[in-house]
Amino acid sequence: MIELTADFVLEKNKATNKPVYLYEVADIDGLGTNLCFSGYDDDISFNSKTYIRFPISHESTSENTSGEIDNVVIRLSNISQFIQDKLEIYNFRGKKVVVTLVFVNLLSSELNCLEQTYYIDGYTADQDTVEFLCSSKFDLMSVEIPTRKFWRNFCTWKFKSTECGYSGDQTVCNKTFQRCKVLQNQMRFGGFPSIPSRRLYVG
Repeated sequence: MIELTADFVLEKNKATNKPVYLYEVADIDGLGTNLCFSGYDDDISFNSKTYIRFPISHESTSENTSGEIDNVVIRLSNISQFIQDKLEIYNFRGKKVVVTLVFVNLLSSELNCLEQTYYIDGYTADQDTVEFLCSSKFDLMSVEIPTRKFWRNFCTWKFKSTECGYSGDQTVCNKTFQRCKVLQNQMRFGGFPSIPSRRLYVG
């Protein structure tokens, strides 16, 4: 079970906030060189690392009919050819990618974050875009990385469980953020309302 700080939970459940996604491609050269990018309007300093502002994003993830986690696409701009140059020098296949969700006003503590780990299965590039096709499984060890799913409008806690914390008279909950507000229990909501669009993130 991933433990989230009280500050992180409070921030993620606000109606308005500033989520930031940070991307780190680890050890691209076998010598410990990491590429750290900020998917925000500015460079971001977090956890003793500087993430450089760069046009980067990642697509949503989902489960297939077998209950397995589908691949994730991380998309980077290739206009400057910066990434293209790296691809021509180093083999990115199998490299670990850590995607971190933080909030602008919680950058002072390294604990206030949510990390997702992927591994690059392959990549494509054209003059405009580089796409990393990533898997949540480290094939060499057959280890499943995700331990929890992160929905925007759906709570993953069992109703009236310790995590849920609701102890009122109601016996039914549809696990939506709206229902949680009606029950005045939104501070214990197990979803992530600040995640843009209808994405499911896995960490």
